[in-house]
Amino acid sequence: MDPDDLVEHTKKLHDVARHAYNKRVAFHSIASDRYRKVLDRAIRNVLSTELAKFTYAQIIDGLPIADVAFDRRITGIGGDHPIDDHETLCAGTLELAEKYYQEWEPAKLKFNPDTIRIFETSKPGSKAFNTRLVELVAVSLHQIAVMLFKADHRLHEGDVDAVTDWRLPLVGDMLDIPSGPTLFTHHGYQDDDIYPEGVADMVGYWAEDRILGGVAVFERRPADLNEIPNIYFHSCRKSQTIRVYQLQDEQQQALFNFLLQEEGTLFPSPLPILSDKHNRVRADAPKALTHHHIYIETFGNKSL
Repeated sequence: MDPDDLVEHTKKLHDVARHAYNKRVAFHSIASDRYRKVLDRAIRNVLSTELAKFTYAQIIDGLPIADVAFDRRITGIGGDHPIDDHETLCAGTLELAEKYYQEWEPAKLKFNPDTIRIFETSKPGSKAFNTRLVELVAVSLHQIAVMLFKADHRLHEGDVDAVTDWRLPLVGDMLDIPSGPTLFTHHGYQDDDIYPEGVADMVGYWAEDRILGGVAVFERRPADLNEIPNIYFHSCRKSQTIRVYQLQDEQQQALFNFLLQEEGTLFPSPLPILSDKHNRVRADAPKALTHHHIYIETFGNKSL
């Protein structure tokens, strides 16, 4: 794309994103007390997991631990990168993540009004209800990551910026590749200049991926209009397919069971939900939106 066209395209996408963001409605706009409680419990069920606490603790730290930083398909880091020395979380991060969970309140969350409308008009337990519940939970996990990143706790025992901004020393004719604005990244969602929350939204997508197993995306126009749209994940883990993959029926049901369980029930956490050879319904990521109408937000990245 011509540079001038790219600038214009970026501005349009940013305006679209900002407009959609400004239209979001608050958690308490959900009219039914029953539906609010179901959503709140589903979010809490995820936040209660060690995986969620560990993920958010890294944001509180200010840096991902080395194993997580390198567990990406396109890491953007290499050589003697100082993140390699960050083997464990710094003191106080897990405790603060636990405190955040214990004091969690959903009042600050905001959602796409169309998603809320479908959720509220669907029968509890139906696939339409469950699918929209997953979408609302995924958006919530994203927003929580955004809030924590913007809080700028930085409990890391060292210089976060020095690690984030580190560049490979140039030798000979090597290209000088600039570092990104954060190490909390998913290779498919790095266009901070179009996101409403900028770099914080990049961190939000990273958190979705680490907790759920991938950024949750959804069929918006199924081939059969009588079919309930399916759930897809877009994973960044290096052992996973680079393509967007549909969750198998049993994977979706395990997720529904976990999110919907009430206190005292014992459905184990299925998270993260990863792909294997049985996840045969897949789509190339760049074509997921344009050809298959699979997305969470139409402004997810410029390449789409």
